[in-house]
Amino acid sequence: MTLAEAILKFLEDVESSGFPHHSAALQLLSSYFSSDANLSEITPAKLRDFLAHWYVERMFGSGSITSEDANTARQSIDSLAEFFRSIKRHAANPDDSLAVLNELRVTAPRALEIAGDLLSCIGRQRGAFNFPEFLTSFEEGGRSEYDIDTPGDVGALEGYFRILRIEGSMVEAEELTSEDTIWPIIFPAEIAATLEAQYIINLELVRAPEGWTIVGCGVVYPPGTEI
Repeated sequence: MTLAEAILKFLEDVESSGFPHHSAALQLLSSYFSSDANLSEITPAKLRDFLAHWYVERMFGSGSITSEDANTARQSIDSLAEFFRSIKRHAANPDDSLAVLNELRVTAPRALEIAGDLLSCIGRQRGAFNFPEFLTSFEEGGRSEYDIDTPGDVGALEGYFRILRIEGSMVEAEELTSEDTIWPIIFPAEIAATLEAQYIINLELVRAPEGWTIVGCGVVYPPGTEI
């Protein structure tokens, strides 16, 4: 059975009250997988990449992230779970796929919430960095009196950071490309209180006397995402 055939049958069977949510979620699934794909091609690993990577990036790229976006993500994953239960006889490793959906129903919306909250905090604080000596770009190797000027140290970092541990407002993270451990990254207290290990955050950091300060934030990915 193809994905298109399975979706058509599923939408014909669901109650009309749930149709809009189901239809929107399954349209996204068809955007990632070919409509002609056999259901056996939708493996748990590909399903994880679809939601934790492709879908999260799509939501992040749509503009400012709100709590409604997180609710939409939960509803979409609920719809996908219902769909996968309906195709259980035809799907590849359906129990594993449902386990992935059950996990991401919590972690994918939380990743969006973290990104939205962090972007909002950075926007409020950005004025603190609008002084002339800070305007040199990271790419040009700009440094300031806020850098810890130890020979060999860099004054700014940009990359994907996997959260390892949280102590108050201080966070230890692994930069994925270099595999360097960075400590401490100073998060806004209200966001640090809600962080958990293994989330991956695209950050721009600069050195300050108290540690690494966040000056830019990109996509936030759920734990287990392959970047």
